[in-house]
This record gives sequence, C-alpha cells and structure tokens, in this order.
Amino acid sequence: MSRLRSAICVAALMLLAFGLVIGHIHSYTEVSPVDELQHLDYLIRAGDGHLVGLGDLFTQKSLRLETCHRLDAEFDAKVPSCVTDATIQLDPTTFQESGFNTAAIHPPTYYAIDGLLARAIAATLPVTDDPLTNGRAAGAVWLMAAVGALWLLLRELGANRILASALIAITISTPTVLLAAATINTDGTSLLCGSLLVWAVVRWERGRLPLWVVLAASALCAGTKVTNLIGVAVVVLYLLLRCNWSSIRSVALSTSTSTSTSTSTSTSGGSRNDGPSSQAGVILRLRAFCGSNSRRLLPVLWTSAVAVVVSGVWQVVAQSIATVPGADIPMTQRYTVTSFPMSQFIGSWRQTFDPLFGPYLPPFLRTDLVILTSGLAAVLLVGLVIVAMVRSPKGSRQRALACASLGVAAIAGPAIVLFNYGFQSVYVDIPFRYALVAVPALVASAAAVLRGRWSTMLTAGFAVVSVASVGIAFG
Repeated sequence: MSRLRSAICVAALMLLAFGLVIGHIHSYTEVSPVDELQHLDYLIRAGDGHLVGLGDLFTQKSLRLETCHRLDAEFDAKVPSCVTDATIQLDPTTFQESGFNTAAIHPPTYYAIDGLLARAIAATLPVTDDPLTNGRAAGAVWLMAAVGALWLLLRELGANRILASALIAITISTPTVLLAAATINTDGTSLLCGSLLVWAVVRWERGRLPLWVVLAASALCAGTKVTNLIGVAVVVLYLLLRCNWSSIRSVALSTSTSTSTSTSTSTSGGSRNDGPSSQAGVILRLRAFCGSNSRRLLPVLWTSAVAVVVSGVWQVVAQSIATVPGADIPMTQRYTVTSFPMSQFIGSWRQTFDPLFGPYLPPFLRTDLVILTSGLAAVLLVGLVIVAMVRSPKGSRQRALACASLGVAAIAGPAIVLFNYGFQSVYVDIPFRYALVAVPALVASAAAVLRGRWSTMLTAGFAVVSVASVGIAFG
C-alpha cells in the first residue's frame, strides 16, 4: 500500500510537470531570448547528425522558424517578417550574435536526446512539423524524469510523501525551472542531473547502490552542460565534509605537542631523538585518516576524474571542429575587457546564490502573484538551507549537504567569472540559472527543517498557491 501511494504521488507530480510545460508552450510561442535560437539550431543540426563548431552560422531552417515565431526581445524589430519559402535565403549576420551559434561550447548529448524525442513526438502525435514546438514539448520528458529523481532523493533523506510532493510542486512551478524545461535549453537538464547525482551519492553512502551509478551520474552532468559541473562540485564537497576530520585535528595537535617537546628538550640540553618518532607518528595518523575515510575519498577522486575526463574530451573535440578562434566571435568581443571591473564584480555577488531567482520572466508570467510566489520561493529556499546548516547535528548528513550545496552555489558565480577573465579576458555576469543543478541538494537540505506537522502543512499550502499562480497566468 505504501508503494502504491508513492507511485500515485509520483504519477500526479509527473502529470503536473507535463501540464505545466504544455501550458507554458501554449502561452509562450516566441523564441526565448535565453539563447533559444542557438539551442534550436544545435538541435536541428544534431538531428541531421552534425555537431556545431565554433564559428558556425545559424542554419536557414532555424532562421525561418524565428522569423515566424518572432523573438521575445527588442532585437525582434530587426528580424525579417515571416519567411516560409525555402528558396529565400536569409542573411544570418542580420540576426542576433551576428549569426554565430554560440552554443558550440556545449556537448551534443542534450541536443541528440531532445532531437530524438522531438522527432518521436512529430511521428506519433498529430502535431505540425515544427522543431521549435516539438523540441519544447520534449522538455516535458526531462522535467518528468527530474520529478522522479527528486522524489527518490527526498524520500531517501526522510521526507514524507506530503512534504516531498509539496517541495517538488514548488520547484517545478518556479518560472526559472519552468522556462528551462519548456524552452529548448540545456538548462532543462540541470534538475534531473543534480537530483540523480545527489541521490546516487547518498544511496551509495548507505551501501544500497554501486559506485558506477555515481560515476555515470557524474558523466551525465559533464556530458550535458559545462555548468552542470557545479553539481559535481556539490557532491565532492559533501563527501569531503562527511569525512572524519577529527584525526586531522589530532595530527595538528600531535605536531604542535611534538614541536613543543622538541624545543623544550633542546633548550634543556637533552637529545632530540623523539623528533623522527613524532614525524613518524604524524605520518601514521595521516595514513589512518586516509584509511578510515577511503570509502569517501576514493569516490571524490573518481567522481572528479570522470567529470574532468568527459569535459576534457569534449573540449578537445570542440577545438578540433572550430572554424573561427574564440576571440573572433562577436559575443566574445562584446564582453572582452582590458581590466577587471572589480566594482561590478562586487556588486554581482548574488549571481548564483539563490538559483530559483529569475530576473527574466516571459510576458505572460509577469503577474503580481507569480512575481510574489517565485520571489518568496527563492528567498525561503536559501533561508531554510541556512537554518538547516545551523540546526542540524554536527557531522550529520543534513548539515554536510546544506553546507555543500549553499557553499558551492554561493561561490560558483564568482568562480566562473574569474575563470572567464583569467583564460579569455572576458567579463560576464553569470546568470542565476547556471546553478539550477544545485537546486535538488538545496531542496533536500530545506526538507530537513520542514518535517514538523505544521511546517509540512504550510509548505503544502504554499505549493498550491505557487502552482495556482502559474496556472492562472496560463489563462
């Protein structure tokens, strides 16, 4: 009976995810300004068995789709009127980013999978052959899979069915998550990747899952979007925090004591024969630390190695198929700086700190109720994780996960900014959505302080309001 109830909850949540995506697609027909033309073009090319290389221009099919669907941005005034005649050649350089496809940095995994799903939708359902609409509809599959993975994670960490259902409903109805899932965008993979990876690590830690599943989840993160490596950083930091660091403190104390003893002996004219033995003791303790924590340290190394190898292999491939140096891409030139803008950097510290916050909303979602509920969801998520960090027992799984998820989310944005400046001399404010992969860990941490009866009921009530606000906006 318990499994049946859980299955009913998951099925209902998946149905909700499907309905939200379809409603969003119906209400939002324009091409999203969040790089959707780039991703649409990549999806079309992937369907034809081609990769996108740095320097490639948009295909004619992608450009014709934008002329008819229009662009949700001021730049739309420069986009030609609807062109359906395949014999008419459009000039890519008159479109955004001077016609260059800037999605070339991403691995083809998402586009290949989404393209297959889009073609399956076109082949089996009575829909028009519109790669934009069908590709968006395929996003429902990603979000439904994310619902299942997030459910497994929350239940694994002890959340009851009502609380897990409420938290998932709130998460998938936030505009940032919904926009990523209901448009063609690699951000649509983040919720699934983050949920699977954290669940796999927690499950493996309890001896209920083999390590290769964790490594496969790490490879999926690295193979779908570069910034999904933030999710890998979360679990790496989590495993490190779960190590027994008391032995390291013992090493430090032992070193301090041995140094004091040696100094005292030397001052009194005695021998210093205990120095080497003290150093040997330190080495033994370090070995003991590594030995006692090898079950967590080894996965840290393997998980990191898999993510680095997958990302590295794609970077080599991407460089080999590039036709134009990165410095010559108009978008790169637009963000190139001669000196680091420190004041601007300090002012944008919040870049990925609360990933559910979405500064951009599609026109139909710009209602007072949606703005209120989505803003509250973003702020409350961070606040609850901070409470979990303070209230959870020292050394507990909940505290480690809260510290790891919020810590990585806080430093991810500034770290990427510094990386871009150091290697490319460009400065770009990192969008909040880049840390969506950390949301499952944040939500799981927040669940730890919402297990009481009243807090669960309040969370369920807020979930109803959150979903209703988006449903009303659909009209």
